Amino acid sequence: MEIVVASGKGGTGKTFIASNLTLFLKERMGNVVSLDADIEAPDLLTALGGPKNILKQHEIWDSAKAEIDYSKCVHCMRCLKVCSFHALREKSGRIEIIPEFCEGCGACKYVCPTNAITYKKTRTGVIYIAQCRLGVPVVTGDLEVGQRNLGHLVYEAKKVAKKVAEEVNSKHIIVDAAAGIGCPVISSLAGADVLLIVVEPTPQSLKGAKRLLQVAEKFNLEKFMIINKYDLNRDFSRKINDHFKTRILGRIPYNEDVIESYTAMNPILFYKPASPISKTLKEIFQTLVEEAEI
Repeated sequence: MEIVVASGKGGTGKTFIASNLTLFLKERMGNVVSLDADIEAPDLLTALGGPKNILKQHEIWDSAKAEIDYSKCVHCMRCLKVCSFHALREKSGRIEIIPEFCEGCGACKYVCPTNAITYKKTRTGVIYIAQCRLGVPVVTGDLEVGQRNLGHLVYEAKKVAKKVAEEVNSKHIIVDAAAGIGCPVISSLAGADVLLIVVEPTPQSLKGAKRLLQVAEKFNLEKFMIINKYDLNRDFSRKINDHFKTRILGRIPYNEDVIESYTAMNPILFYKPASPISKTLKEIFQTLVEEAEI
């Protein structure tokens, strides 16, 4: 079963929930695999105690950048006019390519009358398989500087996570998705079974959660919510609760023990398992297990 932890905006506590849910399921159901699908800013491995060792790494070469053969170029400027990403510029009487802006779409090659433009494969990023210090295999990625092919890199990382799950005989994959509703989030949702949305009591978070639910309607997912830091604005938390009703699994108060656990690079369930916040998390996760039949 693939469980995606997501939110409509950043900073709501996705990784906090994902790391603790990983530990909760590991302690109760045996082997579990975690995937950090926030490729631009991965931190799930850190939240799970940091890497004990890197088991494997896979380079992904699925991006392409344009190159110009100046011996064939007739300076017609058609490529410059057709590029939607401003990856071409005229300098010193000739066309230059700005690699960081090139999306590899092929438009410039298509309009070139002399076939002066070709494409070269470039590295999209690297996918790592690490063993965290809490004994959980974590699949994470590192996007190459200047690359934007996030959705595809998440797709490849999910394939790796499924293979790792088969190798360790795990029935559960916890996916820590990126913030928002962009391509990497859509890749995270594709093929998943459960979506767990983390929302905080702010208008921006509520709006983001609504948009995420609209996207999730396109997928065959069971959808649940957690209100994190609910006591920072109790009135607004009640508004969220009234709006989503049965989707809400529970509410988590703001607690400085969570900050301490982050500083110690450990989930709060490991750092202070007997604390009130840990008790609340366990109750919420148990409800998730029962409701989603995990």
